[in-house]
Amino acid sequence: MTVEIISYTASSGNVRIKRADGKFFNTKISVFDGASQEKIIANAPRELPDFSLDVSIGRQRARAGNSSYMQNMTITTSVKVENTSRDIDLDQTNCTIVLVGRNSKRYANRAYDWYKVLSVHKFSTKLVAGGTSEHELKAIETTYDQDKDSSNLGGWEFEGYLLVAQDEDGNIIATKTTLGDVGITTVKDPKAVLAAIALREGTETNHDLTPRGG
Repeated sequence: MTVEIISYTASSGNVRIKRADGKFFNTKISVFDGASQEKIIANAPRELPDFSLDVSIGRQRARAGNSSYMQNMTITTSVKVENTSRDIDLDQTNCTIVLVGRNSKRYANRAYDWYKVLSVHKFSTKLVAGGTSEHELKAIETTYDQDKDSSNLGGWEFEGYLLVAQDEDGNIIATKTTLGDVGITTVKDPKAVLAAIALREGTETNHDLTPRGG
């Protein structure tokens, strides 16, 4: 009998097949002989797990020196990765999160409205079905003027992040962002996403995370 392998889940041994007459069946790989099992494993489409990315950002402000306007901000970041699949393991997954500040000088002059990369963090995880991992990233500090009038001196106020998950081959499998233009345009272009997570700390960018002047 000739069938089409629709899916195979290694962790559970579940196989979904389609017969030549168009009917679908769910079974276990153990019902097949050894040679057929090898063919199933070799030819089954790779089934990707469902997983979620949850980002928590902490912001603590403190006065900088004697100024009532310049503020030091300490930013803490934690990322929770959860494999929500019931029977599909999450293979090695590499994550990059880019934290971005916005030029507060815009309060005095709108022409100064651009971004700066405050930090780039990387971490990896590998989760069995139903598994969870949490990652606490190194805290960073930035200083900005909170005065919203013509006396504003500028500085980098935390604006948001771009989080990207990739498989072992570097393929993008998930993105998450709180940056408006990045969510509208950048994440829809894989090349733009890869360029964004390759940015270095201190790089000044447009709102879509393309380098200024580039």
